[in-house]
Amino acid sequence: MPTVYRIIREKFRDQSLSAEGSRLFGARWNPKGTGILYTTSTPELGLVETLAHAPGVRYEDLPVYWLSTIEIPDNIRFYAREDMPPFWQDKNYERTQHWLDSWLKKPNVLAIALPSVIVPFSHNILLHPQHQLYKLIRLVQQEKIPIDRRLWRVND
Repeated sequence: MPTVYRIIREKFRDQSLSAEGSRLFGARWNPKGTGILYTTSTPELGLVETLAHAPGVRYEDLPVYWLSTIEIPDNIRFYAREDMPPFWQDKNYERTQHWLDSWLKKPNVLAIALPSVIVPFSHNILLHPQHQLYKLIRLVQQEKIPIDRRLWRVND
């Protein structure tokens, strides 16, 4: 079984397999109302993605983050950069949220692997909670993830 990773704030640690946040707020690859679980191919990509979306707070005020290691069934459709639509890196999510509409409405695979906008050599792995194999995903481990001060520079 492949392994994927997810970094979450400590207050959501017990919800590491929940897609509720993306359902409530939407994200790059899903509109509000449709929840998917965002994971990454490596812990390092997860950290970069997390810090890129973190609010501009002082280092001392960053929340505690946890790395979740998750095993998933090998039912993944991979997309390479050349497979992506021209707008895949847009800052406005309006078009990207609907590019996967058919999968979002009727998931024919558990997971979609897409190049990360931030690190396009690595993949974000999107898991669909409505797919029949979702019940087989398994949280293997959780641990606090240290954030080195050198990675976080905000004008104090």
